[in-house]
Amino acid sequence: MKKLERSIELPAVIAISISAMLGSGIFVLPGIGIATTGPSIWLAYLLSALCILPAALSKSELATAMPTSGGTYVYVERTFGPFAGTVAGLGLFLSILLKSSFSLVGIAAYLSIFSDINPKYLSIGLLVMITILNLFGVGKMKNLITTFTWISITVLVGLGIWAAPTVDTQFLLPFTPQGPDGLFAATGLVFISFAGVTKVAAIAEEIKDPGKNLPLGILISLFIVTLLYVFISFILVTNSPFQDLQGNLKPVYDLALKLGGPISGGFFAIMAILTMTSESNAGVLAGSRFPFAMARDRLLPTRLGKLHRKLLTPIWSINLSAVIIVTVILTQDVVKIAKLASAFMIMIYMVENIAVIVLRETRVQWYKPSYKSPLYPGIQIFGIISSIWLLFEMGQIVWVAIVTVSVPGVLLYVFYSRTRTTRKGVIGIKGPRADLKQESSVAASTIPTSFSTSQDLNLDANVVVSLFGKERSPEMLIEMGIALAEHGNVEVAHLTEVPEQTDLNDILEEPAYLKSLRRRIIAMAVEKKEPITFDPVVTHDMTKTVFEISQRFHCQWLLMEWGGKTRGTFTLNNPIGWLKNHLKCNLAIFRDTGVRYIRKIAVHMQGDQNDPLILDTAIHLAEVNRGDIILVEWFPIEATKEQIDTERLRLEEMASNCPVKFEVRTLQGSKRKVDALVGVSVEFDLLILGSSPHSFIRNLTGSFEDKIIARSACSVISVLNWSS
Repeated sequence: MKKLERSIELPAVIAISISAMLGSGIFVLPGIGIATTGPSIWLAYLLSALCILPAALSKSELATAMPTSGGTYVYVERTFGPFAGTVAGLGLFLSILLKSSFSLVGIAAYLSIFSDINPKYLSIGLLVMITILNLFGVGKMKNLITTFTWISITVLVGLGIWAAPTVDTQFLLPFTPQGPDGLFAATGLVFISFAGVTKVAAIAEEIKDPGKNLPLGILISLFIVTLLYVFISFILVTNSPFQDLQGNLKPVYDLALKLGGPISGGFFAIMAILTMTSESNAGVLAGSRFPFAMARDRLLPTRLGKLHRKLLTPIWSINLSAVIIVTVILTQDVVKIAKLASAFMIMIYMVENIAVIVLRETRVQWYKPSYKSPLYPGIQIFGIISSIWLLFEMGQIVWVAIVTVSVPGVLLYVFYSRTRTTRKGVIGIKGPRADLKQESSVAASTIPTSFSTSQDLNLDANVVVSLFGKERSPEMLIEMGIALAEHGNVEVAHLTEVPEQTDLNDILEEPAYLKSLRRRIIAMAVEKKEPITFDPVVTHDMTKTVFEISQRFHCQWLLMEWGGKTRGTFTLNNPIGWLKNHLKCNLAIFRDTGVRYIRKIAVHMQGDQNDPLILDTAIHLAEVNRGDIILVEWFPIEATKEQIDTERLRLEEMASNCPVKFEVRTLQGSKRKVDALVGVSVEFDLLILGSSPHSFIRNLTGSFEDKIIARSACSVISVLNWSS
């Protein structure tokens, strides 16, 4: 499979990102924004840029993890599933087309300087020309468009410098004639001005060193455009009374006309027309790719996902885009178009921030961004809160936007897309698994695998060791599995999780690190003279595959490594939690702290159904490693000597037939139980304790064993009797 060449360097990334933003946001929108907030419009641009910053960082991270065509639609669909992907894809499609409609209306306003033709007809005429160019592949003109972008920036800066001597700060009063509400509403309104800042993420696959150049390009371009917007809007409101600018769709022309007369005004009008034509073209080009990508994922009719044989462009998607833009121009006024487009973009940027949190907190194996957003999750939470705040400040138009995008998306999914896809998204896979609850009583029919396997997956094994690629030492985990197997079969299953959109049959070659692991496991089996088999498995659904493997092998133990709950999770369930409640075998969670020789084993029993399994496991591991057992129990400071002695006698009685050396140690103090056990763990090589069944509350707060596993100084095994 051919890959795109990484040839785009940082200067080109910056230019492409700026070219996607510059246009109607400065040539048309200031007049509409001034009608909402007055002379404080420049502050509205600054606040809007700050609200967009989290989404810019999140988009950079998502793009380096999923450098593929489709942009935000792909990120949403992979994270939240095809239902959210369908709604978001249509929303993105419509928002980009609304922005193009706004640009075309702005072009018509500037063209009206030279012609008396109805502006709407001018807009439609321009759209026909842009559509034809897109049908024939206008993307080949991108170098010319990029060059023109820098010229436009230079011209706008020159206009600002030219107008600087005539600045009159008296025009800034009253600063916010509509009060703070007007300022915040304008902040949401001008949001659409920055909508193109993350479009460059769609070409992440072609950027050199994307982990560095993509976020830098996005941030530098956002900084440059923010300065330009703030500077020019400040110049506009300090050169004329804001009452003269309210609702003005060609404020830059009027400023140039005031400074240099008709020739100057005409020059800047032509610059505005060319810049916004470039912006409109980019909108049609980008917008048409969303139904194209959705059709390839079977969420829209396949015709929209086909390329013309000769032109090699998605003609049906392009034509659909043109029809929608014509409808918007003919039926909506310019202010409503701007507000709808901004509302859509605010919602999409909010979803991008949420997607980063979900993908990080669910610890999806395939999510490996080369760039990670700083200040996580604070910056994402700020982005979500600021987006909600802007949406409320924009008023009823937001609900119109939500209904406009949600209802068609929901209807499309229910009546068309739902029956054509089986994907769940990360939320569906990592969240509550009603589908597996229904299957838990039957063995799996197939286990998806792409690499050649070393044995028939229908054979039985005493222990299944699941490897996920992040183990501190796979060999140590396997040795623990050998000990638990008591000379029975040990199946080592290495699981690689890939996105649902990846066809498992496309992954044919075993990676080098798996070949190395296979060789080491074979050597271990020979040296220890133990029956160990190794099977690499590629899957879309890690939880389901682990569950099915344990079912198929009829194993007594499922052993895996986990570092414990070190931070909060934003999902209602996690894979280990679901497995705890549904496995038909004992579960052992091992945390390896690097201890190689196990001589002193601490055992903590809590007086529940796990106690016999905990003690049996400890005895067996002590025999294998020629170690000693120390039964450890903690008591609060108020516990009486009688209570402590009673518990000591209970533990001694349980271990009375223990074939290895043991002792009972009691801990008492003002520390919490977790802190006390963590503190004493420095004296041991291994701590064995029970695991509690999964529950929603334990998942949010972290269970007792989660905290011990995460903080213990020695290695830890948490065991759960499947019958408990």
